[in-house]
Amino acid sequence: MLRHTRFDVDLDAVAHNLRQVKGMIGAPNDGPGDDGEAGIGASSARAAAPVRIAAVVKADAYGLGAVQVARVLLREGVDMLAVACLPEALRLRRAYPDAAILVMGHTPDEYLPVAARERVTCTIFDLGQAEALAAAARSAGVKAVAHVKVDTGMNRLGLKPGLFEPGTGPGSAAELLSRMASMPSLELEGIFTHLALYDAASDAAQFAAFTRLVDEAASLGLRFALRHVCDSIGLMRYPAYRLDMVRPGAVLYGVTPLDTPLTGSADMITPFRLSTRISRLRRLEPGEGVGYDFSYRAPDGGALLATLPVGYADGYKRCLSNVAGVLVRGVRAPVVGLICMDQCTVDVSAVPGAAEGDEVVLLGGDRRGEPGSGVPVLEMASWAGTNRNDVICSIGRRVPRAYYEGGELVAESDYLMEGLT
Repeated sequence: MLRHTRFDVDLDAVAHNLRQVKGMIGAPNDGPGDDGEAGIGASSARAAAPVRIAAVVKADAYGLGAVQVARVLLREGVDMLAVACLPEALRLRRAYPDAAILVMGHTPDEYLPVAARERVTCTIFDLGQAEALAAAARSAGVKAVAHVKVDTGMNRLGLKPGLFEPGTGPGSAAELLSRMASMPSLELEGIFTHLALYDAASDAAQFAAFTRLVDEAASLGLRFALRHVCDSIGLMRYPAYRLDMVRPGAVLYGVTPLDTPLTGSADMITPFRLSTRISRLRRLEPGEGVGYDFSYRAPDGGALLATLPVGYADGYKRCLSNVAGVLVRGVRAPVVGLICMDQCTVDVSAVPGAAEGDEVVLLGGDRRGEPGSGVPVLEMASWAGTNRNDVICSIGRRVPRAYYEGGELVAESDYLMEGLT
């Protein structure tokens, strides 16, 4: 690596967090879930087979690095990898030829032949998509696998339950599903929805709408092997909604929901740390400013400022200016002045012995039960006025990643240096 700014990822911690999820849902900890098909009974809340896990590794595993993270998750026995778009799936397919990979977002019809050829499971939600995917599979000489997304209230993507307007298709959503399932080159393996997580009542209404449609489809003889509703928050908040499969994402990366019965008992570990080193120390006289617009001026008595080689192009958001804090020699130091694209400054006046080259922890590195051991993602999210996923996903590609297992460096990823060394 040719930068002091780096993002360290503890793959053992990711594996630990997955085992915590398995403990919550009662899944075995020694390999993939049961391969038997889970039957659907009318209004059944839980399947008899073990709950399966689709590990969400979209957005490059929330910024941690999908290829390396997926390697550990697959080794630890997840049943499926879930991503947002086809290019994410293809990158994983190159690395893991035999993995089951689900694209949860929209795949445009013109790219469905690629998905069919690469054995990527697509999300579909209308008849035209089903016909296009079946045709692509037929041309490729394969059987395409798909999951149907149901829109139970998020109003983003999905098939609306209920009756259709005359002339727009079959009489009901269940009949449309039955027609999709009758296509010879198409297997409807799963059906799913996504909770808005507004409140318990609206989530319950969404779940009820979903299960009604599933039961209506079952009455027509259509049974799905995988019904899934719960993301990280859902699986910890609503055990009865777990059905055949859950989709943990953020919780695998140490980000737990704040208000579920399982939050306090879940032993999740933060598996990442964003750090840099002090590149320059400069003493400011009283009243001197720093950076653009002089949004900070040194107080009476002056200040000792440290320049850090990290900025908003690296994912250290500009809105953290004059708000955030970092750790230098175990002491909190405030960010002062505007955060620039490539640099920022912190006040290290209160850090005994601060020196150029000192390591600075910007995010993560926190340990349960040890306040002040790092910079928790929740704290940074509150400073930035955003959610915790946004904080992690924002870490820029030019920040090199280093991966550790058993305390040893096992891999490095440096986007800027790819092909140059």
